[in-house]
Amino acid sequence: MIRRLGVVVATSIVAFLMLTGCQAGGQKTVDNKAPENTEVEVSSEKIVVDQNGTEVLVPENVDKLVMSALPLPSIYALTGEPLDKVVGMHPGAKSAIESSIMGKMYPELLDASTGFVEGTDINIEELLKLNPDLVFYWGPYSNQTQQLKESGIPSIGVKTQGGGDALLTLASWLEIMGQVFDKESEVQNVIKYGENTLNEISQKVSNIEDDEKVNSLFLFKHSSQEIIVPGKGHYGDWWITEAGGKNVAGEIDVTKNVNMEQIYKWNPQVIFITSFTSTMPEDLYENRIEGQDWSGVDAVINKRVYKVPVGVYRWYPPSGDVALMMKWMAKSQYPEVFDYDMKEEVKSYYNEFYGYDLLEEEIDSILNSSQDSAKGTGGLGVQK
Repeated sequence: MIRRLGVVVATSIVAFLMLTGCQAGGQKTVDNKAPENTEVEVSSEKIVVDQNGTEVLVPENVDKLVMSALPLPSIYALTGEPLDKVVGMHPGAKSAIESSIMGKMYPELLDASTGFVEGTDINIEELLKLNPDLVFYWGPYSNQTQQLKESGIPSIGVKTQGGGDALLTLASWLEIMGQVFDKESEVQNVIKYGENTLNEISQKVSNIEDDEKVNSLFLFKHSSQEIIVPGKGHYGDWWITEAGGKNVAGEIDVTKNVNMEQIYKWNPQVIFITSFTSTMPEDLYENRIEGQDWSGVDAVINKRVYKVPVGVYRWYPPSGDVALMMKWMAKSQYPEVFDYDMKEEVKSYYNEFYGYDLLEEEIDSILNSSQDSAKGTGGLGVQK
């Protein structure tokens, strides 16, 4: 069940009453009725509890947003708030926007600054130049927590929830944004759609016997020097298992760099390649990776190697497109069970939740991500 996040609303009203009078003994009296033409200034603030457990006093008007957590611009887009409020983001987020449909949908995001952050480090001087009203950042980064606290900028820390549960994580981030921007009903519509999608998939895969489940593997980061795969506690494990498969790397804790000997032992039937690496399915099919021979692996032999799509953000971590990733994973692992028309699913979802009518070529670009999607991620990958 999706965990609901509470919000405490604190409202302060400052009234300047100019009416005073004199009584015997020189004491002043104040009438509690404001005289005509007296201006009353009202300001409201909210206290939102972030995922570090910190109470954050959020300004009434948030007009300038900074988001150093990579997936958050795509999730913010689901609130219906103006995207031109985002004045700063991580360069890894911007690179995804520049090479994906997000840049076409929201060209104003291309003007956002990235110079305030590098990797896990924030340059407070550069951040202050953006004059943000609110910052969303990765809560596990204690260095950022301390820096932002000292800066005095209202800052909300977010974290992955449920040991890599992408839907739970998305829902928790959406709920915080719904509280901040008074968009609770809008975000609940997205959350409910995701919950219904997960329930639908779970019901269908529940009939698959354990020994008949497909053996799958994610290549999280990959090159001739490394083969980093996700195990329990990382998104890859959640995607595979929730879509009815077996993660052959499930005994690994979070992520690990493995060798080809281990790959041969696992011999996955299906391989998924994230968009945090430039490796493409053809690189494995044609044995282009120096020092690695993939030709004997079942997934390669049977041409069941898939590159993870990129929509409003890379689909591997939580993004605005979590429900679509669930459907894509289910169909990729069990095409005989799931008859999703992914082109129609993508088109319908973007129309309903982003208010954007995708062209045919735009749908194709989402479902067929390129090497360019890995640009700007560097060694950072996905925060956990």
